[in-house]
Amino acid sequence: MERVLHEEQRLSFFEKYLTLWIIGCIGLGISLGKLFPRLAVNLDKISIYQVSVPIAICLFFMMYPIMVKIDFAEVIKAGKAPKPVLLTLFVNWCIKPFTMLAISTLFLGVLFKGLLPGF
Repeated sequence: MERVLHEEQRLSFFEKYLTLWIIGCIGLGISLGKLFPRLAVNLDKISIYQVSVPIAICLFFMMYPIMVKIDFAEVIKAGKAPKPVLLTLFVNWCIKPFTMLAISTLFLGVLFKGLLPGF
């Protein structure tokens, strides 16, 4: 039993260095923006009904691995205990939007106000 748990808890190469991957992607994005300043404008032109196709594709590839790991039997079991589900829905829809508004107002309206033209 312990051996099975130990094997499941092992992190893959990608998971183990996820922080470095994120830092690398941020650096790559900043570098692309500096080297090709029109790239963002050109990518923004690729849209259907004001939905950016490149962003939609990237979001799909970001969410797909998570979706295929869903154990639907556990989802049904979670639905039979509505209290945690309702609490999660309440927090996500009633508390988090106002928290995000407060955080964005703090950063964009106070801390970085002098750096953002038009604010």
